[in-house]
Amino acid sequence: MAIRIGANPIGWSNDDLQAVGGDTPLETCLAEAREAGFEGMELGHKFPREASALKAALAPFGMACVGGWHSVELLRRDAATEFALAAPHRALLRAMGADVFIVAETSNAIHGDRTTPLSRRPRLAPGEWSGFCARMTELADRLAEEGLRLCYHHHMGTIVQSRDDIAAFMDGCGPAVNLLLDTGHATWGGSDPAELARSYRPRIS
Repeated sequence: MAIRIGANPIGWSNDDLQAVGGDTPLETCLAEAREAGFEGMELGHKFPREASALKAALAPFGMACVGGWHSVELLRRDAATEFALAAPHRALLRAMGADVFIVAETSNAIHGDRTTPLSRRPRLAPGEWSGFCARMTELADRLAEEGLRLCYHHHMGTIVQSRDDIAAFMDGCGPAVNLLLDTGHATWGGSDPAELARSYRPRIS
């Protein structure tokens, strides 16, 4: 089976702290990624968000768009509202032939705030997971109807950071919710990436 490997542009410029790699041109990112053997890239803040412009940026490097992060606020909004707000992102992914819709809950996240220590990151109480997971599952089901796979990015400084968080989230969500296994965030958050891979293999996307 042939495997095509894509990358996230965070190796060249950071989305959370945009000064990190801020002077690295998008063209450098794409050229070096292609030289390294990657065939696709996730979206980052330097990428055009209009399909024709994005295709024009990727084409000289033979790169595909393999997906892209979308911040959601399902602690504050219902799934129908979130789905409607995601319309431009959904349309861009479909136009690019991508089927991976990456999300993370950011309504109370601190990952972009260097003044707040990780010890003060948000946490859900045991009784709060069911409602959040139900809304995430509804969003995933709506996306699936359009041929898009919701892949959840567990992320430092958010409500899904630790191994216990990941377990509560994955156990509470339906099968349409997949896991984006970020080995760096997993390790920093206290998880064993290999154990996560074994535990959630059928739902890692």
